[in-house]
Amino acid sequence: MNNKYGVFAKEVYMHLDINPATLRNWSSMIESHGYEFEKNHKGQRIYYQREIFALANLKTLLAQRESLESATKAVAAKLIEEKSAEKAISAITEKEEDENSITLSKSDLDNYIDNLERKFSDFIAKRDALFLEEMQKRDKLLLEAITKMQLQVTASKEAIETSINDDNKDDYKNEHTDIILNEIKELKQQISASQAEGKKGLFQKLFGKD
Repeated sequence: MNNKYGVFAKEVYMHLDINPATLRNWSSMIESHGYEFEKNHKGQRIYYQREIFALANLKTLLAQRESLESATKAVAAKLIEEKSAEKAISAITEKEEDENSITLSKSDLDNYIDNLERKFSDFIAKRDALFLEEMQKRDKLLLEAITKMQLQVTASKEAIETSINDDNKDDYKNEHTDIILNEIKELKQQISASQAEGKKGLFQKLFGKD
C-alpha cells in the first residue's frame, strides 16, 4: 500500500482479517493515547500505510497476550514518533527544494535573457539582409519592365512612322496611344504583382519554418 494515498475502514479490516467493530475499538483506543487519524468531511477515518502496519503490529501484540491498553499505548507512541519524523523530514526537503528552485530560477532567467538577446540580434540581421535582397530583386524587375516598355514604345513609334502617310498619321497616333496606355496598364499590374509577391516572400522567409 502506498503511504501517499489513504483508504477507508473497510479495506483495512478486510486486509487485517478482523471485524469492523474491532477496528473501530482499536482506532479509538489509539486516539485516546494521543494519536490522531486523519478524517474526511463525514468524520470517517482515513488509514495510511504506516497506520495499517501499526494496526497489524497491534494484532500481533494482542495475539501474544499483550493487554489492549498497553499494546494500543505502545502503537500510538510509535505512530506519533513516526509522524513527527515525517513532518521534520518533509520540512527540510521542502526548504532545500525552495532554495534550489530560487537558484535555478535566477540561472534560468539569465540564460533566457541571453537567448532572447541573441535571437533578437539574429532576427534583425536576417531581416535586414532579406529586406535588402528583396529590394534589389524588385528594383531589378522594375528596371527590366521599364526598359521593356521603352523598347516597345520606340519600336511601335518607328513602325508607325515608316508605314503610314501623312494623311493617316493622326488616326494611327490615336490607335498607338491606346496601345501604349494598355501596355503601361499591364506593366503596372505586373509591377504590383511583383511587389506583392516580393513582400509575401520576405515574410515567409522571416517567419516561416526553417
